[in-house]
Amino acid sequence: MPIVNFNYLRQYALINTNGLIQTVPALPSSSRLYVIYNNSTNRPYYIGTAVSLKNRFSPRLEVIREMGFDQNCLDEILIFEIQIEVDGKFRTPGDDGIAGGIDVEHLLIRTYINSLNENVRNIQKVTPFINNTGALLSWNLLNSAGNIPGFGGPYNFNLAASACL
Repeated sequence: MPIVNFNYLRQYALINTNGLIQTVPALPSSSRLYVIYNNSTNRPYYIGTAVSLKNRFSPRLEVIREMGFDQNCLDEILIFEIQIEVDGKFRTPGDDGIAGGIDVEHLLIRTYINSLNENVRNIQKVTPFINNTGALLSWNLLNSAGNIPGFGGPYNFNLAASACL
């Protein structure tokens, strides 16, 4: 039985310092799954993967600066770094969202939509997730990051072989 742990490792805030948009703390260059939470919209979550969080967000932070978002707007946005563990081993997802042979990005998107009843901003990987592992799939959402808006976990889920989420 495959077991996946989604550990919400760190929380990042956006800070506007004289027009320079940065995250606090600074984003790492590590490969991670991430969740963006924006409290000012009715679809507050975006879930993605990056081979380097720092490189993925550099152009996004520049666009925020160019669009002139002030600190009040930025205060509504948080970024969460998620560490993936599959069958007891830490795994880093590629840009395709796969870690340890499982599309963890797709699984987490569908968990937010179907199990947590949350609205996501994603437009890809929103179709049902099919458990193609050949066995019962178990996954957990764990919070090591502290105060996460809307996070009432830890959460534990199971999905039968060949079943859809």
